Amino acid sequence: MTESSTTSVEEQELTHRDEGAETNSVVAEDVTRYVVVEINKNRYGISTDTTVELMDSSATQITRVSHAPSYVQGVINHRGTIIPAIDTRALLGFTSHSDSVQELEDMLAAREKDHAQWLLALKECVETGEAFTKAIDPTKCTFGKWYDSMRGNEAVFESLTKGNSTARAIVNQFDEPHKKIHAIAKEVLLLASNNECSKAKSIIDQAWDGELAHMRKLFKSLVETISPIHTSMMIITELGGHKIGLIVDEVHSVFDCPDSLIEALPDSTNNAEFIKGLVHQDDGSYILIADIVHIYKKTRPE
Repeated sequence: MTESSTTSVEEQELTHRDEGAETNSVVAEDVTRYVVVEINKNRYGISTDTTVELMDSSATQITRVSHAPSYVQGVINHRGTIIPAIDTRALLGFTSHSDSVQELEDMLAAREKDHAQWLLALKECVETGEAFTKAIDPTKCTFGKWYDSMRGNEAVFESLTKGNSTARAIVNQFDEPHKKIHAIAKEVLLLASNNECSKAKSIIDQAWDGELAHMRKLFKSLVETISPIHTSMMIITELGGHKIGLIVDEVHSVFDCPDSLIEALPDSTNNAEFIKGLVHQDDGSYILIADIVHIYKKTRPE
């Protein structure tokens, strides 16, 4: 009787183990692998089930298409098949990648111009005796505010320089000449108030040929350095026999996620039609899970 009972318990344990194995098998089947990409500083997961190939978007020629939606950057020839190249930034309502790079270049050009105008305004005040109203404190001008904010936030600094050591070195070199330009204001204005206008103008001219010239070279070098590194990536995807190329800012990693961990989106989420949900990460960040089916419906309407 005891042996029979013992055998029965052993059989039950084996049965539980088998059931546990089946349960683990089911859980494993509910895990999806995603490619993690960055789009406008947000991270998205794209199922590897639909991912065919990753490439640098500059490695393939994109042909523009007339009257195409703003999110269609053009078409490419992928292994003999013509497929649309979708700018995911534009699709999600953000500034396109190419426009974003141009905006950065335009901003730097504007900040360079600001300091030329600053010196001209200072000279005009010396000549006319009018009050100087521009920022004397280097941290208060438009460039100074952006510069200090960017250097004080490693994530923003990294976003600008993409980890490029040359770009980082160029950015750091702005500090000295920028502070020196602003530092002449008090001395120049004091000289002007004492009717020593010639000396005041001489200091401004020296700053124009010295510190401002140095800053101009740095602005030029920075644009030349960051433009090539602010490239985008393209993910070739396939669904239902169709392919599209998704242009994203960066490709970060691959991660496996149990479907049960995907949470519903907040009601305030923009472009929710393209997102299935989100997954919280241990560091407090989250990954938005792309709804590739809806992306195809939008970009490849029947």
